[in-house]
Amino acid sequence: MIRMRRTGGGWHALRRPATLIAVVMTAVTCGVAAWAAGPREASADQSGRSAPAGMVLIPAGPFTMGSAANAAHIGFHVGVDELPRHEVVLPAYYLDRNEVTNEEYAKFLQASGRPLPADPKDPDYYRWEGPTPPAGQEKYPVMYVSWYDAQAYCEWAGKRLPTEEEWEKAARGNDQRQWPWGDTFDASKCNSFEAGLRWSAPVGSFPQGDSPYGIHDMCGNVAEWTSSWYEPYPGNTIKRSAYGEHYKVARGGAWALPAEPWSRATNRNLAQPPSYKHRSLGFRCAKDAK
Repeated sequence: MIRMRRTGGGWHALRRPATLIAVVMTAVTCGVAAWAAGPREASADQSGRSAPAGMVLIPAGPFTMGSAANAAHIGFHVGVDELPRHEVVLPAYYLDRNEVTNEEYAKFLQASGRPLPADPKDPDYYRWEGPTPPAGQEKYPVMYVSWYDAQAYCEWAGKRLPTEEEWEKAARGNDQRQWPWGDTFDASKCNSFEAGLRWSAPVGSFPQGDSPYGIHDMCGNVAEWTSSWYEPYPGNTIKRSAYGEHYKVARGGAWALPAEPWSRATNRNLAQPPSYKHRSLGFRCAKDAK
């Protein structure tokens, strides 16, 4: 059951204006087409490894993480927790091409009996009827899941949550781009607030905004939990009471958030207690490449 009503984020009504319906239907059509076509073949690394079904192989090697202090001169709002820019060397790993969907999460609920996704402040605002997602939203990303829920799902699936470093490399590659496609924001390439949908879309609905590795929805749709605690980067001497093992970092922007600064690949403003749940927060899984 879904009951939409006015909230601090605006109207989420079942009956949308005609222009918004057209936008949503376009996104849904693109998403269905992406699912029908199936995932692109992942390239193999030097050892011949290729990704499991639904995942992408991110090759081993260095990438530049974080932002430069002078990035503001080209229009980016850089948070102090994105500094300094530094090199990180990662081993090869796999990352889900898509955010975990309601359909996939339903199988986990049936097997685990964990709590159903629901708005913690108003369960009637958004809820499932048993371990079955709202009708028509099977391919939408699961939301209203805590970090603990996300971690439990990944373990059940034989995977794990990605680290912050793994997430950022998969989102921007190794050429220091700000968004998955480059350094200039384009509202047609992701489901951020500027897209006007005012809700999530089926995963993969914006393939033109794929990351350099062909991963979908890394700067919009729903933000995504990582395994990492909110800590300062090496060389960052800023003192914050929030640093430490208090908050888990989420990445990627969301349908309810404006593109700047939220959807940039380096943004770290989404750090929340592991118990936190929200209508614009979901996750995807990673796995070691052995």
